[in-house]
This record gives sequence, C-alpha cells and structure tokens, in this order.
Amino acid sequence: MAQALNYKSLGNRYVLVAEDVELNQYLVRHILESWGFTVDVVTDGRMAVDMVQKHNYDLVLMDIQMPEMDGIEATKAIRQMSDPVKANIPIVALTANALKGDCEKYQAAGMNDFLPKPFNEQKLFIVISNNLNTGASASATTPMNESNMPVIGTEEKLYDLNMVQTISGGDEGFVKRMVQLFIETVPPSMADLQKETAEQNWVNASKLAHKLKATIDSMGIIRIKEVVRTIEANGKKGEELEKLPGHVQEVITVLEACMMQLKRDFEL
Repeated sequence: MAQALNYKSLGNRYVLVAEDVELNQYLVRHILESWGFTVDVVTDGRMAVDMVQKHNYDLVLMDIQMPEMDGIEATKAIRQMSDPVKANIPIVALTANALKGDCEKYQAAGMNDFLPKPFNEQKLFIVISNNLNTGASASATTPMNESNMPVIGTEEKLYDLNMVQTISGGDEGFVKRMVQLFIETVPPSMADLQKETAEQNWVNASKLAHKLKATIDSMGIIRIKEVVRTIEANGKKGEELEKLPGHVQEVITVLEACMMQLKRDFEL
C-alpha cells in the first residue's frame, strides 16, 4: 500500500533527528536515508541546539523526552536564535504522548507539527512533506491543529463520500464509478500541477488548482480544502509565491495517500 507514495519526491534534504532511543534512531535514519536524505542524529536537546547552530538543516525531528534538555526546551532555544532562518526551521515533535492537551503545549513551544509514536514510513513522509518548503514563515503557515495532525493511514480516512452517496440515492455502483474516475483522472492533473510549479508557471498552476478544487470538494478531502484554494488565489495574484511549492507538495502527498486508501477500501 505505502509503495504508491513517491518517497524520492522531496529531493536530497538535510534533516536533524534528536532522539535518545537507539532503536528509534536506527529506524528513522534508515527510512530517511532510503529517501535520499542526509541525516544527523543527536541524543539530547542540548546537542540538537548546538547542531542547528552549526548546520543548515531543512527540518528537525525532535523527540520530546530526552536527557540534558527535553524537546520543548530545545525548540524554545532554537526559536530564540539570532539567525532568522535557523530560528524558523520547521520542527516536528516525535512523541508517544499524543494527547489533545499536548498539541497546544508543543505549539506554544514553537513546534510546527507532531508525529505520534509508533509511526510508519507513510506517516513520517506525510508529516515531513507538509512541513518542508515553508521557509521563514513556517510557524505562521503551518499551525498545528486538528485538521493537519499526521494521523494518516488506517486511523483516519482522508476522504468523505457523504455528498457522492447522497447524490447516488443508494446506488453503490455509482459511488464506485465516482471513485474509479477520481483514481483515473487525478494523477494527470497532479503531474501537470507539479510540472507547472517546477517551471514557476504560477498562472497555469492556479488554473490547475481550480480544476482540482471541485474534485477535492466532491470527494470530501477536507485536509487540503484550504490549501488548494491558497494555490489558486496566490498563483493567480502572484502573491507569496515562495510558499506555493510547499503547498503543492502537500496537495500531491495527501492526494496520493487518499488514492491509496480508496483503492484499499473499494478493492480496486
């Protein structure tokens, strides 16, 4: 199932992993390096702060409970750095304590997102994709909230076919055909959107986002409902263009995961 995601699509990124459990270090390093990432691993928060000061990472995976300095204190220290790029690096919390109250605590510390343990390759890919390419405005553009928590996979459906089922009047054949059409027609649009984004043809990217918008709404893919509208509006107006590649990657990643879920659930 997870093989449908293109794990090489994020390019050669430089990621810091702050994690004190050796087995977890090995697991995360193995996954990230298989994607083509360069990975540094440290065992406590103080070392994480030192490494961020010395190197230019694309993202930090930060365990919460560590010796010397925990993940929350380390994040606060990074957010206070004088270099604005380092101070705004995307930081994703790794935690076994994925309680609702913890989400606000991590956000208050300056973390962009969190990934509950145990996680698999797909979940890790989704949360990293969503938090890369956000640059200096990371904390402003990717707030943690209920809608973008990385609970993708068997835990939560990415789609909601209520509207399609209502229209069908109980005809399951109609619903299945709608799903098949989605799986057949969306990949070319995704490929076109990636191509236009890579070539910085923002007006064309805006038109493609508009085309995808209705499909995303019909299939009830709430997670990227606002993101696709942002691509459409900003591409058309030529505003905040530096953020569009990150938004596009989020749309692509969620659509790929959604198609995997639909293929599984409808046995296609």
